[in-house]
Amino acid sequence: MNSESKFRQSWFSPMFSQLLESRLEGAVLVGVGTVLVGLHLLGLPGWICPFKAVFGIPCPGCGLTAAMDELLHGHVLASLRIHAFASFFLAGFIILLISVLLPAKQRVKMIATINRLETRSGFSAWVLSALMLYWIIRLFGLL
Repeated sequence: MNSESKFRQSWFSPMFSQLLESRLEGAVLVGVGTVLVGLHLLGLPGWICPFKAVFGIPCPGCGLTAAMDELLHGHVLASLRIHAFASFFLAGFIILLISVLLPAKQRVKMIATINRLETRSGFSAWVLSALMLYWIIRLFGLL
């Protein structure tokens, strides 16, 4: 296999649908996300970003909790100003929640559909790449 086909295979490799396959992991992520955003919605302190605590710079996800808060209050523009990827993470969270709650038969169909989308389009790789680019732009104060 040449390097181009290896790249193509890894780029179009399903990521999100693999995460959805474990109901337990999905439930843990939904629970942690709910607690973190819930604390913020209540005006209570959450936990500090471990990446920022160790390296002294914000991680690619820094600001997502506040942006989700704004989004959940219907303040779309304020959410976008804080973190442009909040809507993607909210959609992912909702899909994750649905996959945890669905009965097995419907859950398998949903995961297969998402797997096909990822395999055909490389959607997850595009979103993660865009997130990294957005992070770099924010780090250098270009946005």
